[in-house]
Amino acid sequence: MLIVGICGSPKTEYSSTRHLLEAALAAISDGQTKLLNISDYNIQHCTGCDSCVRKKPCPQSVSDDMPMIEKQLIEADAIIIAAPSYFTSVPGVLKDFIDRSRAMKMNDHQLKDKVFGAVSYAGLRYGGQEHVIDALNRYALGQGMIVVGSVGSPVKHGTFGSGSLQKDDGSWRSAKDDELAVQGSRLLGQRVAEVVLRLRSSGEK
Repeated sequence: MLIVGICGSPKTEYSSTRHLLEAALAAISDGQTKLLNISDYNIQHCTGCDSCVRKKPCPQSVSDDMPMIEKQLIEADAIIIAAPSYFTSVPGVLKDFIDRSRAMKMNDHQLKDKVFGAVSYAGLRYGGQEHVIDALNRYALGQGMIVVGSVGSPVKHGTFGSGSLQKDDGSWRSAKDDELAVQGSRLLGQRVAEVVLRLRSSGEK
């Protein structure tokens, strides 16, 4: 089992989003995990040329890193994407990846049946985390992936890893100190791995 995590933060060093993604991947005891920082890759904008619709190679892929990312995702059994909320949506660097991954959908749904989970973090307590999760889940559904959420305590944990830098009293913290966000991310990672194993044992994957 291989689970690939994509950190959608444009930050090149530490980010709260990456910390939660690391927590999700660390909770997976069976199989291998791999973390990709989207900011480490050169991903050019989709130009809307529709080459992928005509089953032709994407012209942008000749000179950027999308083929490298595509290969790793196609090999994965599951994908977890973690993204910070940038003005209640995903950052531009991650949106470029989402747009360019259209080619994998057009090429016979290369990501279909992969298990998918989403994680988000924001500066403000009500900073658009759920909008980001919704965007990521809709992206996964569009690719034909199997979207899952965590199943922790129904009165304590949410259905995905999520939190904020802002505490209840208005002061600030890092994700390392956001216990509910970390635990929610761990539960999501465990759930993703559990579903992969169940699909395998049932002969569906």
